Amino acid sequence: MKKTLKYTYNFFLHLFAVIGVVLVGGFFAIRFHITDVKGAIDSRSQDFGKMVLGVESQKKVDSDSESKNNSTVTLDEKITELSKQKEMRLKNICAVDAIGYYSPVNAKNILSAFEKTKSEIVVWKMVFAASVRLSEAGRDGELKKCDQNWGKQQFSEYDPLIEKYADASGDNIFPWMNDEQWQTIKIAIAKDKDKINKAAEIAKVEPRLIVASAIVEQLRLFHSQRELYKKFFEPLKILGNSNKISLGVMGIKEATAIATENNLKDQNSEYYLGPEFEHALDFTSQDVTAERYRRLTTEGDYFYSYLYGGLYLKQMMEQWRKAGFDIQYRPEIVGTLFNVGFPQSKPNADPKVGGSEIAIGDAKYSFGSLAYEFYYSGELMNEFPFIIN
Repeated sequence: MKKTLKYTYNFFLHLFAVIGVVLVGGFFAIRFHITDVKGAIDSRSQDFGKMVLGVESQKKVDSDSESKNNSTVTLDEKITELSKQKEMRLKNICAVDAIGYYSPVNAKNILSAFEKTKSEIVVWKMVFAASVRLSEAGRDGELKKCDQNWGKQQFSEYDPLIEKYADASGDNIFPWMNDEQWQTIKIAIAKDKDKINKAAEIAKVEPRLIVASAIVEQLRLFHSQRELYKKFFEPLKILGNSNKISLGVMGIKEATAIATENNLKDQNSEYYLGPEFEHALDFTSQDVTAERYRRLTTEGDYFYSYLYGGLYLKQMMEQWRKAGFDIQYRPEIVGTLFNVGFPQSKPNADPKVGGSEIAIGDAKYSFGSLAYEFYYSGELMNEFPFIIN
């Protein structure tokens, strides 16, 4: 009997010792940023950079055209500007029709975005998102033809193309959007439209940017815990709400939440947003730790998850703006920074797309590229429209 008690005592003694080591190790891992996401650079990061250079070049053409007084613009300059604008439109039209060859529904989404925004640049970025996925799958032959034949295609205006794809349906070019997990996330995110828009208004960021990071976090959760998804989230069409190291529907670590709160009040911080934001996350109780945890993990009410996420994004975008780099219209970079966090947010002229690797089916994505794919997919466009730059 005494021997049994001794064994039992020793067993629990060692068990609690192991638990203690794990907890202490976890504390110091978080305290000294050992658990921070290091991430990896996406293999297509350079392609994103080239796309941005092309967009900036076109924006300069548009800007020059608008800023010059008609009386100071020569006929040759005007002809050149119009020619470049027409070239972009014809290239876009050719590319959209080529995308429709592979996936009519994606062509429909791009054309719908053009009808709402009248922006050739939005079309260009949506075409790029689709072209990356087609290239990865080795299905971009029709798109490559546009490089040489963009001025010889069937359509030279959008209207007949819009009519051609008006009733399009079928699979999406982005494989993860054909899975049941995406349908669950899509329905659940749409339900939170008002909360997301409210959080975005307070943080003064584009709602679609918050949604892009939230969706990637949910995809990572659902595809890494498929049994849990099948049992709970899919039947109820709800989001996964983490309550361990990463908290809430946006997977924000406690250390990140605390840093976000502190940055709001620290006027010397490079992330400081100004006096109007200082009280955005003020607490109402004395037990700040418990209140913070409730904010981020309360089931069914994810407003604070979106607000923390929005302010977190805003602070890093402000850091980059102060350093002379505007990334607010680059969801692939904003998404990457959301994933890798404050310690790795280092403003520079050539930011890389990447972050954690996320496996969905047979494909692997970086956090930043997946954020871009959603942002420029056209999905949930009615609920969270594009902000045009």
